Amino acid sequence: MIKFKFISMALVTIAVAISTISCSPGRNYYYERYPSTRNSVSLIISSRPGLIINRYPDGRYYYRSPEGYYYWRGTDNRYYLDKKFIRKNHYSQNEYREWRSNGKRFNRRH
Repeated sequence: MIKFKFISMALVTIAVAISTISCSPGRNYYYERYPSTRNSVSLIISSRPGLIINRYPDGRYYYRSPEGYYYWRGTDNRYYLDKKFIRKNHYSQNEYREWRSNGKRFNRRH
C-alpha cells in the first residue's frame, strides 16, 4: 500500500512537471514594432548659422548633411528630407504629415 501511494505521488509530480514544461514556450520571443537598427534623422530642419546651403542647377536650394542626407528648401524656408531617405528612417504620423505638406500651410477658414 505504501509503495502504491509513493508511486502514485511520483507519477502525479512527474505529470505536473511535464505539463508545466510543455505549456511554457521553449524560447523567449521579443518583438519590436520597429527595428532598432533604423536611424532617426530629422525630417525637417530650420536654417541656422553654419548650415551650408547649396544651389541645384535647376535653381532649388538644398542642404547635404554630414551623414549624406539631402534636404530641399520648402516654401516656408525650412529644409525637408529628400523623399528617397524616408523609408530608411522611422517617424511618427504627425512628423510625416508635416513633412508631406512641405511647408504649405492651408487655412481652411477662408
